[in-house]
Amino acid sequence: MLDANEAGIGHNNPPPYDPEALSEHKSKADEFLAVTQQWLGLEKIETEEHAAQVTDQLDGLRGLYKKVDGARKAAKKPHDDAGKAVQAAYSPILTKLQRAADALKPKLGAYVEAKARREAEAKRKAEDEARREAAAAERALREAEASGDISAQVEAEEKAKAAEKAAKEAQKAPDTRVRSASGAGRTMSMRTVKEVEVVNINVLFLHYRDHPEVKALLQRLATADVRATGYDHAADPVPGITVTERKVMA
Repeated sequence: MLDANEAGIGHNNPPPYDPEALSEHKSKADEFLAVTQQWLGLEKIETEEHAAQVTDQLDGLRGLYKKVDGARKAAKKPHDDAGKAVQAAYSPILTKLQRAADALKPKLGAYVEAKARREAEAKRKAEDEARREAAAAERALREAEASGDISAQVEAEEKAKAAEKAAKEAQKAPDTRVRSASGAGRTMSMRTVKEVEVVNINVLFLHYRDHPEVKALLQRLATADVRATGYDHAADPVPGITVTERKVMA
């Protein structure tokens, strides 16, 4: 039986790849990197022999890269396949739940909108009533003050306070939220969503033309067109750009 102290790294939680294969790839890569570092230490290539050797080194680096990347893909594939299987198993359930919620929301939304209209109408009536009570209380107070009747004055003042309180209550925004019946769910309410429709792309572009993301997007589009097969800058140029060519090792 394997002693706990002799168990290797990852014994209880093994890595999702072959450590020995990874070690071999790393060792081989280190060899290539060491040789590459020697060539990088050379100030410049001056002989055909050195150029040929560097060509072989580049070819070896590319070949090893392709081999290591192939091993990476092979090691990763079972996990990708497992992830796809999990996704395929859960997606239909999630889709049904989302679609059910999307179908139910408009019904609740219609109720909330109707409730908002009722609350708004009730608020309007309460405000009208509060204004009438305030006006009546003001008249009663003036009449009581004019008559000199202390009792009438106190009663009028109380009515004025009540009218002021009613006016404040009437000014409160209506509560159109829908609360959970069980208390466990979250409160639902209507919210305003702003949506944009482009009606004049030229004017919109002028507004955002100095935005760095706009420049980056245009750069990507122009570069893709210029590098496309058959592009002729002299015959059919992309406007607003200059095209320069530089030599790179292929």
